[in-house]
Amino acid sequence: MRLNTNVAAMKHITLFLLFLFLSTCLNNALEGAEKAELVGEMMKGVKDVIGHYQKRKKVLEASVREPLTEVQQQLLHQLLQRTGTLDETLSSAPYLTYLKAEVGQAYKDFPTYVAAMPTAERKTEVLFSFKKVLPPKTTVEALSICADYYFKLRLLSVKEPDILDDKNALVEFQAEHLMEPLMAISAPTELLSHMSGLMQMGMVTNLKAQIYTEVFHDVWREWLEEHSSSEGLLRCAIATPTEFALMRSFFEDTAAFEKWIQIPLKTENGSKERKKK
Repeated sequence: MRLNTNVAAMKHITLFLLFLFLSTCLNNALEGAEKAELVGEMMKGVKDVIGHYQKRKKVLEASVREPLTEVQQQLLHQLLQRTGTLDETLSSAPYLTYLKAEVGQAYKDFPTYVAAMPTAERKTEVLFSFKKVLPPKTTVEALSICADYYFKLRLLSVKEPDILDDKNALVEFQAEHLMEPLMAISAPTELLSHMSGLMQMGMVTNLKAQIYTEVFHDVWREWLEEHSSSEGLLRCAIATPTEFALMRSFFEDTAAFEKWIQIPLKTENGSKERKKK
């Protein structure tokens, strides 16, 4: 499977939706100067969001690539001594104890944790990450819609990766699951003042979803290439337990998940090609 999206594509999709909305619904409501001011505000928002996530991606990459701690190394050594499937190994007492310390909640086994994804804690974490980036007046209801859309987009990129090549289909998906719910909670008379905020919500959710998928996939694939398949997957589950369980929840079984990790994303190929030049 391939993820064929990039920052430019996500930006164009969001801008297309919003400018289309602006031209079809609000064209007669704005004077030339007002329209120019709104467009300028929206474009500044695009620049600010892209700048934030370019920095965020570098920080995230550095964080994920940090070496295992001594405690994590000891846990890895323990788990490597066990036999059985990955789910059985991650359902053992050592890993479940570690998981409870990491996520603050006990689970009877690893599949139960996977089935709970995205957990309430994970949704809250994403919601607050959006709150830090979006305008201060963004409501909790709007943030919740953004968080729900974020997880739906993460799932879409795995379940139907080809749809990400189809700009019309992706525009339709974003309109249905993000823009329409956001506009539904705003009074018609307030939409003009909310246009810049809507644009930023589209950018933030799209870019965060893309960047997190890319970064974790890239690092996990390196670990599977550097170590054996079994050790590589255990390293992923230990170093990045929450993200590992979230992505695992998108697949029917571990074999399909492992296969997805092992296949390079097109964005990675493009990056490597640029480095060679």
